[in-house]
Order: sequence, then C-alpha cells, then structure tokens
Amino acid sequence: MVKLACGSVAGLLGQTFTYPLDVVRRQMQVQRLRASNNLQVKGTMGTLVMIAQKEGWKHLFSGLSINYLKVVPSVAIGFTVYDTMKAYLKVPPREKAIVEVATNKRESQTSTLPSSQ
Repeated sequence: MVKLACGSVAGLLGQTFTYPLDVVRRQMQVQRLRASNNLQVKGTMGTLVMIAQKEGWKHLFSGLSINYLKVVPSVAIGFTVYDTMKAYLKVPPREKAIVEVATNKRESQTSTLPSSQ
C-alpha cells in the first residue's frame, strides 16, 4: 500500500507540474494546422505567455482533473510493479551494483597482470 501511495503522489505531482507544457504543445500543434492564422508564436515560452495573457493562467490547467483519472493510477501501478519485481528478482540498488562492477573490474585486472617472480 505504501508503494501504491508513493506512486500515486509521484504521478499526481509529475502531472501537475508538466500539464501546462502539454497544453502549450497542443496549442502549438493546432496553430500549425491553421494555415490561415496570421498570428505566429515562436517557441514554447512565447506560446506559454500568449496563453496566459489571452486566456488566463487557469487555462493552462484546464482538463487536468480528468487527466488525473488516467495518470495517477497508471503511475501508481507502474511504480509498485517495478519496485516489487526489482525486489523479487533481487536486483541490487544502483550504488551497490556500481561498487560490485568496479570491484570485479579491479580483481580481473590484477589477476591478468603477469607476476614478476
């Protein structure tokens, strides 16, 4: 349950912070499709500012609550399955794996050196 809760919070926060960029991306795609539109916005920041000025900053978050219904459970399940499978397969933490690789590399290098006897 803790893993599910952590995954849910991660999905919630991640979606909240990145959703305005998704709105900007969609707006830029729509502008490209409208060839008759004389208003050309250059870049992500320009589009972000334009949306905030014309439609208000709340428009950057419109549709976010519906998106939560899709993203939060998905990230929670993915987080839980990943962590559970990592424990089941006994995959070592990244720091421990790096130390083991470095140690094995050192041992193999010293064993292949010719001894001076």
